[in-house]
Amino acid sequence: MNILDIYYRAFKEYRKETADSAACQKDRNAIAQSDSDRDKFETTKYLCHIEADWIKAIEEGLEFVEKAVREERQFIRTNGEVVPIEKVKRISKDSVEHLAKHSEMITHVPEEETDQLIPDKLYMTEKLSDYAVYENRFLYMMLCYLRDFIAFRLEKIETLRRTYVGDMAVSKTVSTKKRTLVIESKIYEKRTDNPFPIADENSAALVKRITDCQTLVSALLNTDLMQQVAKTPMIKPPIVKTNVLKMNNNFKRALALYDYVASYQGLGFSSEEVKQDLAPYSERLADELAESFNLTAFTAYKFGNDIESILETAYRREEKRRRAEEAEKLVARIKRLKKRALESNKTLEEYMLLLEERNRMLERDNEELVAIRLEVEKLNCRIDELTLEKKELGRRVAELETLVEEKEREIARLNQKYIDDMAAVKKEHEREIAALNEEHARETEAIRSDYEARIAEERLEFAQKMEETVAEYEEQAGILRGDIEALQNDLSETRAQSERQKRELEAQIQKLSAAEERLVAEYGEKSRALEAKYAQEFEMQETVSRREMEKLQDETTFVRGQLDALRVKQGLLTPSADYASRERFLELQEEYASFEKFFKEQWKITKREIRKEVLWAKREKPKKQKNDPPSPPPAENSQAEPLERTENNGSPQDGANAE
Repeated sequence: MNILDIYYRAFKEYRKETADSAACQKDRNAIAQSDSDRDKFETTKYLCHIEADWIKAIEEGLEFVEKAVREERQFIRTNGEVVPIEKVKRISKDSVEHLAKHSEMITHVPEEETDQLIPDKLYMTEKLSDYAVYENRFLYMMLCYLRDFIAFRLEKIETLRRTYVGDMAVSKTVSTKKRTLVIESKIYEKRTDNPFPIADENSAALVKRITDCQTLVSALLNTDLMQQVAKTPMIKPPIVKTNVLKMNNNFKRALALYDYVASYQGLGFSSEEVKQDLAPYSERLADELAESFNLTAFTAYKFGNDIESILETAYRREEKRRRAEEAEKLVARIKRLKKRALESNKTLEEYMLLLEERNRMLERDNEELVAIRLEVEKLNCRIDELTLEKKELGRRVAELETLVEEKEREIARLNQKYIDDMAAVKKEHEREIAALNEEHARETEAIRSDYEARIAEERLEFAQKMEETVAEYEEQAGILRGDIEALQNDLSETRAQSERQKRELEAQIQKLSAAEERLVAEYGEKSRALEAKYAQEFEMQETVSRREMEKLQDETTFVRGQLDALRVKQGLLTPSADYASRERFLELQEEYASFEKFFKEQWKITKREIRKEVLWAKREKPKKQKNDPPSPPPAENSQAEPLERTENNGSPQDGANAE
C-alpha cells in the first residue's frame, strides 16, 4: 500500500464521521459557496512525442551486436619458460624444437646406448586465450556509448512524462453571527514522480521499447566477455576499420550502428505542454476542500485554546458511552433469547441446540449472502472503475478538444503566415522584375544613345561632304556661266553633261546611304567579334591557368617523391602498410607517374647530349704528326659547320649510325 492509498483511506474514515452530520454539512456548504469566483486551480502535464527512427535503428543494430558478442573472438597467447626437468608435466612440440636448438641443456650422457637421454632443463609452453582483441574492445566502447546515449534520452523523457505541476489558490471569507472565517490558501506543487502521466499508448509503447533496449545493452555489458574486455584500456575514436569490421556482417552492422549513433543530432523527442483549468470547482471538489479547511481551522482552534485535554476527555467519555450502549444491547438480546426459550417449553440446552442449528442455517445463508455481497462489491468496484474510466475518458476528450482547438488555431496561424509569406515573396519578385526592367531600359537607352551619336556623326560627315560637293558644283557652274556665251554651240552637250553629273551625285548619295548602313552593320559585327575575342581570351587564360596549376601539382608531387626517395636512400623510409589506404595509394601512384614522366624527359635530353658529345669527339681531327703532310687550308666559315651540322642535324638516328 503506497502513501496515496493510506491518505485516501484515512480521508474516507474521516468523512464517515462528518458526512451525515448536519452541522458539518452546513459549514462545508458555507465555505464551498463563498467567493467561488476567486477560486483558482490549474494543472500542467507534458505530452512527449518520441521519434521512432532512432529506436528502430538501435533495435535492428543490437541484434547484430548481440551476435558479435556471442562470437567471443580471441587469439591464443603463448608464454614460454625454461624449467628444471623435475617440474615438467607435459612435453610439447615446442619443447622438442627448443631442445634441438639448445643442446647445452643436455649435460649428462647416458652410460649405455640403450639408456634414455634426459636433459637437465626443458622449455615449457603455456597457451592462454586473450579476448582483448581490437574488435571486442570496439564492442565494449560502443555499448558504453550506447548505454549513455539511451540513458540520457530516457531520463529526460521520463522526467517530462512524470512531471506534474499543480497551482491552486483559495481566497474566501465566511461570516456568520458568531463566527468569521477568512481562508487564504495557496498551494503550488511540482513533482517529477507522478505515477499517473497523460494516457498516450504510442508514447508508452515507445518508452517500453527504449527500456528494453537499455536492458539488453546492460545485459551485454554484464557478459563474461565484456567483463574481461573492461579490464583493458578503452579505445578512442576514430575507429580503425579492420578486415573483421569491414567483412564480418555482424561487426559491420555494429559499426554502422555506432556511426549512426555518433552522428545523431537532436534529442529524438519533443514535448507538448497540456494545461487543465479546474476553476470553478466542481461540487465534490469544493466539498472536500471545505472539509480540509474545516479540519485546518479545528486544529488551529484546538491549539489556540489549549483544549486538547478537554477534547480527549470528551472523546473517552463518548467511547465509553458507545461501549456501554453496545453492552446493553447485548444483554437485552440475551434476555430476549432466554424469554423465547422459556416460552417454547424447552430447556436452555435444547434451545441452545436449536439456536446452533439455526445459526448453522444462517451461516449457510450468510455464506451465500457473502458470495452475493462479494459479487455485488466486485460489481460496485467495476462500476467505480468504469466511472473513473468514464471521467478519464471525458478528461481526455476535453484535452483532445482543447488540443484540436489549439491545432486549428495553429493551422489558421500557419495559413495566414503562408499567405503573408507568399505576398511578401510576390512583392519581392515584382520588385526584382521592376528593377530588371529598369536596368534593361537603361542599357537599351545607353545603346540607343550610342547608336544615335554615331549616326549623327555619320550624318554630319555626310553633310560636310555634301557642302563640299555643292561648293564644287557651284564653282563649276560659275565657270560654265562665264563660258556660256562661248559655249552656246555646245549647249546641248553641256546640258547632257549636267544631267549626267546630277545622276552621278544621286548615285553618290545612294552610295553614302549604303555606306552608312554598312557602317552600322560593321559596328554590330565588330561588337560581336570583340565579345567572341574576349570570351576566347578568357578561355585561353583559364586553360593556361589550369595547365600551370597541373604543372605545379606535378612539380609538388615530384618533389614529394624526390623527398621520399632521399628518405629511402638514407634508410629513414622503408616499405610498410602505411600506403594501404586508398588516399595514400593514389598519392604514391601520382608520385610514381610524375617521377616516370620526369625520368623519360630527362633521359631523352641526356641521351641527346651524350650523342652530341660522342659525335663531336669522332668528328674532331686527329693530332698532326711530324711526318704527316700539310693539310689544305680550311675554307671560310668552315669551323662552325661541324657544330652547326651536329646541332641542326644531329638526330638520335644520325648518332646511332655514326656510332
